[in-house]
Amino acid sequence: MSIGESAGGLPPDSLVEAEPAILADMIRVVDRFHDPRPGAMLRVGLAPCSPFSVSRGLMRDTALLARDKGVMLHTHLAENDEDIAYSLSTFGCRPGQYAEDLGWTGPDVWHAHCVKLDGSEITLFARSGTGVAHCPCSNCRLGSGIAPVRAMRDARVKVGLGVDGSASNDAGNLVAEARMAMLLQRVARGADAMAAREALEIATLGGARVLGRDDLGSVEPGKRADLAIWDLSGIEAAGNWDPVAALVLCGPTRVSGLIVEGREVVRDGQLLTLDLATLTQRQTRLARHLATRI
Repeated sequence: MSIGESAGGLPPDSLVEAEPAILADMIRVVDRFHDPRPGAMLRVGLAPCSPFSVSRGLMRDTALLARDKGVMLHTHLAENDEDIAYSLSTFGCRPGQYAEDLGWTGPDVWHAHCVKLDGSEITLFARSGTGVAHCPCSNCRLGSGIAPVRAMRDARVKVGLGVDGSASNDAGNLVAEARMAMLLQRVARGADAMAAREALEIATLGGARVLGRDDLGSVEPGKRADLAIWDLSGIEAAGNWDPVAALVLCGPTRVSGLIVEGREVVRDGQLLTLDLATLTQRQTRLARHLATRI
């Protein structure tokens, strides 16, 4: 973030950084950590926070740098009515036009939220191959509105699911996001607006397509050995006749097993790679300490 409150931006001035330092650190991180190889587990994307927290110049320079380095671009766009008003008053155009003018559309770009995209912006995203990270629980928590996911999907915009961050979401649970995504489209467009299978597809293949990954997102020969396993024999899904609908509508929301790159990470609902009890206790202490300081 480079534009603070004193310059008309959103973040406090104490959190902004000098733009040359931001660009230099982007180069450092990409050069040190980005792995472009097929199947890589560590990829870096360049992600200025939002158009109302960085300058037009930094947005343009970041896009140029990303194309030079061969990495993807990400920011938050058109999240609420305030975003639209800021874009119109500051840039003289809607967020979609602003993004296109600065090189922020294309198959190597994905934007979070996009709650307030209009028809012309949806057409722009579809035509340019720009992706969207739909964050329905965060949008509900903040009262941002209902993203036009049905219209995006019908126009063949790439849509995946995100959880936003802990400041605007209380759980990083993609099954919960899939359920909320489906229910919100039904609220907005009627009970047949989205089925459980489409919501699950958005949560899996949808995210893979947004990130340009053709090596994951579905269980097929030759794809990465990433598997999430849910136990539907418990009370949550009792009596179901459709396991996909049961998973999305009823749960369980926690996996019983998780395999990442062929490595077992969760077994019988227990995390194998970390001491979760100790981490939970530490997190509670840190959160309470932060609350007392505030």
